Amino acid sequence: MGWGHFEQDGLSYDYLFSGFSHCVCAFRALPCPSVAPLKPRKSSVTPTRPRILFLNRSYWPDSEATGQLLTDLCESIADRFEVHVVCGQPNSDASGGQYRASGTSLQNGVTIHRLVHTRFPKRLGSGRIFNLLTFTAATERYLARTGLQADVIISETDPFLLPWVGHRHAGRTGARFVAYLQDVYPDIAIALGKARDGFVTRHIRRLLKRAYLAADKVIVLGEDMTARMAGWGVPAERFAVVPNWIDTQAVAPRKTENRFRSKHALEERFVVMHSGNMGLTQRLENLLAATRSPDWPEQAVVALVGDGAARKNLQTLAESCPAGRVRFFPYQPRESLADSLSAADLHVVSMDPRITGCLFPSKIYGILAVATPILMVAPPDSEPARMVVNEQIGWACPPGEPGQIAARVAAAVADSQARQAYGRNARALAEANYDRRIATQKFAEVIDEVLDRHSPLSPLVRSGTVHGKIV
Repeated sequence: MGWGHFEQDGLSYDYLFSGFSHCVCAFRALPCPSVAPLKPRKSSVTPTRPRILFLNRSYWPDSEATGQLLTDLCESIADRFEVHVVCGQPNSDASGGQYRASGTSLQNGVTIHRLVHTRFPKRLGSGRIFNLLTFTAATERYLARTGLQADVIISETDPFLLPWVGHRHAGRTGARFVAYLQDVYPDIAIALGKARDGFVTRHIRRLLKRAYLAADKVIVLGEDMTARMAGWGVPAERFAVVPNWIDTQAVAPRKTENRFRSKHALEERFVVMHSGNMGLTQRLENLLAATRSPDWPEQAVVALVGDGAARKNLQTLAESCPAGRVRFFPYQPRESLADSLSAADLHVVSMDPRITGCLFPSKIYGILAVATPILMVAPPDSEPARMVVNEQIGWACPPGEPGQIAARVAAAVADSQARQAYGRNARALAEANYDRRIATQKFAEVIDEVLDRHSPLSPLVRSGTVHGKIV
């Protein structure tokens, strides 16, 4: 363990690391002589809406799920709040380069503050950690330098130390603070064996716990995550559950004359699809192993759509599977999502049992929207598995059992009536509970509660002072 140093874009950073491939313990951004702090300025127009500031690396035009969800959220509430986002560089650019790579811009009513940081390939473990480190440091530096103020600062968890950064900036500026958890670190890294449960992770946990205990609200995705964070000592009254969502108008079933199926010659196959990130938490090697089972239906093909740290290894494993049973496809453009998701006869959602409560697989909501049954590979007492069984939207299977996966696929192939019924239930559930309009409205209500909008406006709005020059 030791301190390292780098300079980028006129900024100077020190960071503390533990081992080449393990988590960052802390960082500090050092002012460079050439960069002078900005002074607050008075606005000539009194704001009429509270300002909220989101912190998250991923945002439009990033095609990763957390970035798409945050983009949906910000644009949906931009008529209710003055929305700003401090974000980083996209890992997967869905705009074809049509975005401002650094500085500020306005996109669909949202002010984007895009920062520069390192962009090593995600498959390089140490490079990925360095990407997270440099974005975290750049965010801390940018907020401290500009003094950017807001009525509410909302930190997501990409990277995992952002809640600490948001908490610090809220303390400096007198803002309310909300921690918005898409996952729980360092728990997930320890569970997957990517970080040791030692000095570094204990220090990270202390920093994050301090932020969560100071937060006005901690927004989580479901019951399992609430239970895990309660184990950190966060009081029950601090939690708000806001699940992720899907736009059910934009993503609807396209089962007939499906362009994805016809383009890839899948019309005569039973398509078992996994769509999204191929990472360490999905354990997709068990799905590939299932294709070697004698119970695997001859007409069934696994379609792996997306990318991620595990893709290269999965491609190697697929070479040992029977010919034609596993195919790989790249991430699909968002405007084609309804076609690609609808191409499946059965969607697989797989979760490593060690990370129960650390996240909730957001891909479920898109699957619901296209009226397709789910094969949920997860512990039976986990929230995703309970949801699939209780809502009658598919089948559940314990993790680490390729033979049982093959048997469930065979059962799905044989029972078209069950598939149709589960599909109808799925679409109805998406429309009733997980539509973008419903979830973003619920999120806005949590922010209203934090602001106590029934009381006089917050100090920033009331005074008409807007601090922090947009540069």
